[in-house]
Amino acid sequence: MLKMGFILVSTTVILSASWIPTFSFGENDSRNIDENFVRDDKKEVVRDIENSKMYYDSTPSTKMNFYAAWDYCQKVDHLGHKDWRVPTKNEFKSILNLGRRDITVKYAFKNVQKDIYWSSTEDRYESAWYFDVDLGRYSTGDYRRNHYVMCVRDIK
Repeated sequence: MLKMGFILVSTTVILSASWIPTFSFGENDSRNIDENFVRDDKKEVVRDIENSKMYYDSTPSTKMNFYAAWDYCQKVDHLGHKDWRVPTKNEFKSILNLGRRDITVKYAFKNVQKDIYWSSTEDRYESAWYFDVDLGRYSTGDYRRNHYVMCVRDIK
Protein backbone atom coordinates (compact mmCIF):
# COMPACT_ATOMS: atom_id res chain seq x y z
CA MET A 1 0.00 0.00 0.00
CA LEU A 2 2.78 2.41 0.93
CA LYS A 3 4.63 1.50 -2.26
CA MET A 4 1.55 2.23 -4.39
CA GLY A 5 1.09 5.62 -2.69
CA PHE A 6 4.71 6.53 -3.34
CA ILE A 7 4.36 5.60 -7.03
CA LEU A 8 1.20 7.69 -7.43
CA VAL A 9 2.71 10.73 -5.70
CA SER A 10 5.97 10.43 -7.67
CA THR A 11 4.12 10.15 -10.97
CA THR A 12 1.98 13.21 -10.17
CA VAL A 13 5.03 15.27 -9.21
CA ILE A 14 6.93 14.30 -12.36
CA LEU A 15 3.99 14.96 -14.69
CA SER A 16 3.23 18.34 -13.16
CA ALA A 17 6.82 19.51 -12.80
CA SER A 18 7.22 22.98 -14.22
CA TRP A 19 11.00 22.75 -14.20
CA ILE A 20 11.15 20.20 -17.01
CA PRO A 21 11.78 22.11 -20.24
CA THR A 22 9.71 21.38 -23.31
CA PHE A 23 11.21 21.72 -26.75
CA SER A 24 9.56 23.06 -29.86
CA PHE A 25 11.06 23.65 -33.24
CA GLY A 26 8.34 25.76 -34.82
CA GLU A 27 5.84 23.03 -35.71
CA ASN A 28 2.42 24.67 -35.35
CA ASP A 29 3.36 26.56 -32.22
CA SER A 30 1.67 29.96 -32.22
CA ARG A 31 3.44 30.97 -28.96
CA ASN A 32 6.64 30.90 -30.94
CA ILE A 33 5.87 33.57 -33.55
CA ASP A 34 8.16 36.59 -33.47
CA GLU A 35 7.19 39.27 -35.98
CA ASN A 36 10.80 40.52 -36.16
CA PHE A 37 11.80 37.27 -37.91
CA VAL A 38 10.24 36.96 -41.35
CA ARG A 39 10.71 33.90 -43.58
CA ASP A 40 10.83 33.91 -47.38
CA ASP A 41 10.32 30.26 -48.37
CA LYS A 42 11.20 30.80 -52.03
CA LYS A 43 14.51 32.48 -51.18
CA GLU A 44 15.24 30.18 -48.20
CA VAL A 45 16.11 33.07 -45.92
CA VAL A 46 14.88 34.49 -42.64
CA ARG A 47 15.17 38.23 -42.09
CA ASP A 48 15.73 39.60 -38.62
CA ILE A 49 14.08 42.98 -39.16
CA GLU A 50 15.03 44.44 -35.77
CA ASN A 51 18.75 43.68 -36.09
CA SER A 52 19.08 44.00 -39.90
CA LYS A 53 20.31 40.42 -40.42
CA MET A 54 19.51 37.79 -43.03
CA TYR A 55 19.96 34.10 -42.17
CA TYR A 56 20.38 31.48 -44.88
CA ASP A 57 17.90 28.81 -43.74
CA SER A 58 18.14 26.09 -46.34
CA THR A 59 18.91 22.40 -46.12
CA PRO A 60 21.46 22.11 -43.30
CA SER A 61 25.15 21.96 -44.10
CA THR A 62 27.12 18.85 -43.40
CA LYS A 63 28.95 18.79 -40.09
CA MET A 64 32.37 20.40 -40.32
CA ASN A 65 35.15 21.79 -38.18
CA PHE A 66 35.42 25.45 -37.25
CA TYR A 67 37.74 26.45 -40.10
CA ALA A 68 35.67 24.61 -42.69
CA ALA A 69 32.56 26.40 -41.36
CA TRP A 70 34.21 29.79 -41.93
CA ASP A 71 35.27 28.74 -45.41
CA TYR A 72 31.80 27.37 -46.20
CA CYS A 73 30.01 30.62 -45.37
CA GLN A 74 32.57 32.78 -47.16
CA LYS A 75 31.96 30.76 -50.35
CA VAL A 76 28.16 30.98 -50.22
CA ASP A 77 26.74 32.92 -53.16
CA HIS A 78 23.02 33.08 -52.49
CA LEU A 79 20.62 35.62 -53.98
CA GLY A 80 23.59 37.46 -55.47
CA HIS A 81 25.09 38.09 -52.03
CA LYS A 82 28.65 36.97 -51.33
CA ASP A 83 29.06 38.50 -47.88
CA TRP A 84 27.80 35.56 -45.81
CA ARG A 85 29.57 34.63 -42.59
CA VAL A 86 29.27 32.45 -39.50
CA PRO A 87 27.00 34.14 -36.92
CA THR A 88 28.40 35.38 -33.63
CA LYS A 89 27.37 33.78 -30.35
CA ASN A 90 24.90 36.62 -29.72
CA GLU A 91 23.43 36.43 -33.22
CA PHE A 92 22.85 32.73 -32.77
CA LYS A 93 21.31 33.23 -29.35
CA SER A 94 18.87 35.72 -30.88
CA ILE A 95 17.20 33.04 -33.04
CA LEU A 96 16.02 31.15 -29.95
CA ASN A 97 13.25 31.87 -27.51
CA LEU A 98 14.87 31.04 -24.20
CA GLY A 99 12.16 30.87 -21.58
CA ARG A 100 12.18 29.46 -18.11
CA ARG A 101 10.17 26.46 -19.27
CA ASP A 102 10.37 26.39 -23.07
CA ILE A 103 13.35 26.46 -25.40
CA THR A 104 12.19 27.15 -28.94
CA VAL A 105 13.66 28.14 -32.26
CA LYS A 106 11.99 31.19 -33.75
CA TYR A 107 9.00 30.07 -35.81
CA ALA A 108 10.42 31.43 -39.08
CA PHE A 109 13.32 28.93 -39.06
CA LYS A 110 12.33 25.65 -40.69
CA ASN A 111 15.63 23.94 -41.37
CA VAL A 112 17.45 24.22 -38.05
CA GLN A 113 18.51 20.79 -36.80
CA LYS A 114 18.22 19.73 -33.18
CA ASP A 115 22.00 19.62 -33.00
CA ILE A 116 25.11 21.75 -32.44
CA TYR A 117 26.07 24.76 -34.60
CA TRP A 118 29.27 26.80 -34.71
CA SER A 119 29.37 30.48 -33.91
CA SER A 120 32.18 32.74 -35.09
CA THR A 121 32.98 33.83 -31.55
CA GLU A 122 36.40 32.44 -30.71
CA ASP A 123 37.68 31.59 -27.28
CA ARG A 124 41.22 30.97 -26.13
CA TYR A 125 43.12 27.72 -26.48
CA GLU A 126 42.03 26.86 -30.03
CA SER A 127 38.35 26.76 -29.27
CA ALA A 128 35.23 28.62 -30.32
CA TRP A 129 31.73 29.05 -29.01
CA TYR A 130 29.08 26.69 -30.32
CA PHE A 131 25.34 26.59 -29.81
CA ASP A 132 23.47 23.43 -28.90
CA VAL A 133 20.05 24.06 -30.42
CA ASP A 134 18.60 20.91 -28.88
CA LEU A 135 19.46 21.89 -25.31
CA GLY A 136 19.40 25.67 -25.78
CA ARG A 137 22.85 26.23 -24.35
CA TYR A 138 26.20 27.39 -25.59
CA SER A 139 29.72 26.53 -24.62
CA THR A 140 33.16 26.31 -26.15
CA GLY A 141 34.60 23.47 -28.16
CA ASP A 142 37.81 22.53 -29.89
CA TYR A 143 38.14 23.82 -33.47
CA ARG A 144 38.52 20.23 -34.69
CA ARG A 145 35.03 19.15 -33.64
CA ASN A 146 32.43 18.78 -36.36
CA HIS A 147 29.20 20.74 -36.05
CA TYR A 148 26.63 22.28 -38.38
CA VAL A 149 26.89 25.86 -39.57
CA MET A 150 24.26 28.42 -40.55
CA CYS A 151 25.28 31.52 -42.47
CA VAL A 152 24.19 35.08 -41.82
CA ARG A 153 24.76 38.46 -43.43
CA ASP A 154 24.11 42.06 -42.49
CA ILE A 155 21.30 43.74 -44.42
CA LYS A 156 22.47 47.06 -45.73
